Amino acid sequence: MKKIVIILLVSILIQEVIFAQQMPISDNYFFDKYSLSSSYAGHFNPGSFFTSFRSDWSGIDGGPKTMRLSYSDMLMTNAAFGGKITYDKAGIFNQLYIMGTYSYSVKIAGEHKVLMALSAGVYNNRINFSDYYNDPKYNIDPVMIQQDVSSRLKFMSDFSALYLFKGIEAGIMFANINFGDAKYSEVDVTYKPLANYQIHAAYTYSINDRWDISPLIYLRGGKFITSQIGMASKISYQDNIWGSLAFRDPGIWGFGFGANIAKGIKFSYNFNIASSVALNVYNNHEISIGVNIGDLVKKPGLTE
Repeated sequence: MKKIVIILLVSILIQEVIFAQQMPISDNYFFDKYSLSSSYAGHFNPGSFFTSFRSDWSGIDGGPKTMRLSYSDMLMTNAAFGGKITYDKAGIFNQLYIMGTYSYSVKIAGEHKVLMALSAGVYNNRINFSDYYNDPKYNIDPVMIQQDVSSRLKFMSDFSALYLFKGIEAGIMFANINFGDAKYSEVDVTYKPLANYQIHAAYTYSINDRWDISPLIYLRGGKFITSQIGMASKISYQDNIWGSLAFRDPGIWGFGFGANIAKGIKFSYNFNIASSVALNVYNNHEISIGVNIGDLVKKPGLTE
């Protein structure tokens, strides 16, 4: 009887995960372009580590928390690689993505180029019943209090392409590509992670030799996932200090800023609010640090 109850609860909870299962959101696209699309891996910010922590819905207990770690670099002429780990926790649901990327640059004509990337890795989902039943009022069944449910590792991949011409960038990505159903190891339940898509376009315009402005627009969605459009713009001074403004529907506004704080080390912060709810309910914070290994170890006076 206990196992039947657990299976029923897991089935309900999995439906909630399926309808919300999109790659975790980030406003870090200006700072770490690899977080926007896998095609950027190695070709932009080569030899750089990026790490970030994002806290969503900071006014609500159990709001999503996301941690990311990535690295990418050039492999050889026109070829690059990258790797990233993403851990996302929302209430009693945990998601873990571990992905590796291979990206290749193809010159079409003149300054026209296309970057193409293929990523592959594994995905794991876990439901922490012990977190849900930690209130004494719910300590009804000792088995359910202690039993967490973890999925078996699931193969995952994504494909992306990016067109570059001078300051223009236009890309498309299909993420969460997988084959067949995945299963939880503890109970007889299956689920299928949902494929996502994303289209984006950006442009970098040099106002003068010191100031640049970079507008960006994107559209993303997926099966059973409402499409979402977002817009943002960054202004930077000598690529050392920058600020950004952002909007994504429905009614989410944000701003960010960043700077080169030391040789080879960058810092970025982003903040979101929702215009349709109380200000202390929907607050999102994202802190990021980037480290360029080449710049960090380069000796003074040496030039490339």
